[in-house]
Amino acid sequence: MTSGADAWLVDERWFKAYPLVGDTTIGRSANCTIILRDPAVSRVHAEVKKQANGYVLQHRGSAVTTLNETRVTAERVLHEGDVIDIGVTTLRFTMSAPTGEMFLVSRDYAVPSDKAEAPTRPTLHAMHPITLVSRISVFWRRILIAILLLAMLLFLLAVLGAL
Repeated sequence: MTSGADAWLVDERWFKAYPLVGDTTIGRSANCTIILRDPAVSRVHAEVKKQANGYVLQHRGSAVTTLNETRVTAERVLHEGDVIDIGVTTLRFTMSAPTGEMFLVSRDYAVPSDKAEAPTRPTLHAMHPITLVSRISVFWRRILIAILLLAMLLFLLAVLGAL
């Protein structure tokens, strides 16, 4: 593998493989190696370092980091197949080189604010509170009409059955 890494963190949801070369920081800060765009993640949430005993995961942020569904409070040595959960992101630790379907990402880069995509007009319209209320009222109006039609049908069947 051209990255020079002997271990990776793999995000299978986005098909990304991050080589662990040097210290790898994980968080939502633009200075992190792996940037997680999740408000529940701290700016610098966790760090993976190579030490003599292998790769070590250190929790840095104020939010929860779990390793194999166990909360991380101290340094933990990573083993093949360990699963790190940070916010809504799951990263799998592996010593095997990623397959061809994975994007090898040496480092995430934040999108500059002047280059960030602004929400489109239809998106803003769909999120507007008046639009949301009108959608709800249309839904309930349709439910009410269906209930009234069902009541009228039952009433007609009762009247016809009495004759």
